[in-house]
Amino acid sequence: MPLRRKRGFVNLRHFDLNEGKAVTMLRLSRVAALSLVIVLSGCSTLLRDPAPSARMADARIGEFTSIRYTPLADSKPVADAIRQAFVGETPDNYETLPDGGRRYDYLAVSGGGSDGAFGAGLLNGWSAHGDRPKFKFVTGVSTGSLIAPLAFLGSDYDAKLKEAYTTIDAAHVFVLRDMIMLPWAEALADTAPLRQIVAKYVSEDVLDAIAAEHAKGRRLYVATTNLDEEQPVIWDMGAIASSKNPGRLALFREILVASSSIPAFFPPVLMKVTIDGKIYDEMHVDGGVFFQAFGVGAVVDLPAAIRDANPDFSGQIEQRLYVIRNGRIDAVPSPVARGLGSISARAIATLIKVSGINDLYRLYLGSLQDDVEFRYVTIPRGDQPLTTEEFNKEEMNRKFEMGRKMGIEGIPWQSTPPGYSTPEAPTTVTSG
Repeated sequence: MPLRRKRGFVNLRHFDLNEGKAVTMLRLSRVAALSLVIVLSGCSTLLRDPAPSARMADARIGEFTSIRYTPLADSKPVADAIRQAFVGETPDNYETLPDGGRRYDYLAVSGGGSDGAFGAGLLNGWSAHGDRPKFKFVTGVSTGSLIAPLAFLGSDYDAKLKEAYTTIDAAHVFVLRDMIMLPWAEALADTAPLRQIVAKYVSEDVLDAIAAEHAKGRRLYVATTNLDEEQPVIWDMGAIASSKNPGRLALFREILVASSSIPAFFPPVLMKVTIDGKIYDEMHVDGGVFFQAFGVGAVVDLPAAIRDANPDFSGQIEQRLYVIRNGRIDAVPSPVARGLGSISARAIATLIKVSGINDLYRLYLGSLQDDVEFRYVTIPRGDQPLTTEEFNKEEMNRKFEMGRKMGIEGIPWQSTPPGYSTPEAPTTVTSG
């Protein structure tokens, strides 16, 4: 679909974000033109005031407190926050089993660009199937961060999820910059349309609903990448929603945009922070730079946290982690042309796919440690897309319906990562 011209942007009749993951190969007529852009881009730098690395731990965002964590730098604060989520939790945080035990359900929604339509459809179908749990923790990365808030609020928001992933096309997400502007730009595209989408679906009412669930003990986490520090940042979106700070809505939306900002293709988000009264900025991009999906068990002993928070409870504890992988994990053989663009695009797309597979292994091993039943689902092997064009409306509707049908019929959850099997566990569990 042609993209509209807007403020120095230009229509390009063909664009291809390879499998919707992280790289756009513009069809330039000459290799020399691309080389010239790269050279000129290296000579131009936009002004900014980065926060000093040595003071990272002291950076504050306005008057907000305890709203974000850097687990690779210091895991204790986020571990304490996760433990606190089980203190004083209401009974609707878990399912009470017939024998008086408790079952906690956790959801992780991965990145995947417009393949997020698959996850949105899956959640809709899961609701229709009648056994979609109420999740204690919900985490999201990239397109998963856009899905996560509505998934956190439950089936009542399924219609909004469907609308968000079936009524848009690329022009509703980004506009490509004029090639002549690239030497003075920090990305190939502008995400003003994406910001409008986020503003449409994330309102004060949505934040109030998230805050109400946060007060009960449920948690919603979204990841970005602090590019300056080479660190993932985990944002406590429920804490932000619960804040009385008048800037809560703007910050909430800004984080969702940052989590979805594919480096070089979408511009980064510069988060304003204060250190000793001076204002600096941090460069945040897609959380998928670090991981395609994440859970909460990596930094805390979940069974111990539950027991410590509920000393009078002596029943059995069951836990289930559901991972919605908005993408494929199977190989898709295809001849690669001998050219800089073709080779680069294929290599990057493969790197990102493998990163998602590695995340499944990481989450699986963490689940074993925490005695959590591990379940994940992906776009089916051998699926034939209508097009590889990113944010193609027809293809997004197809993937939504694929996910919805899968949810209605019974999701074929996989219990071990691809290529890994144990004699003790089946590889497929078809149920909610």
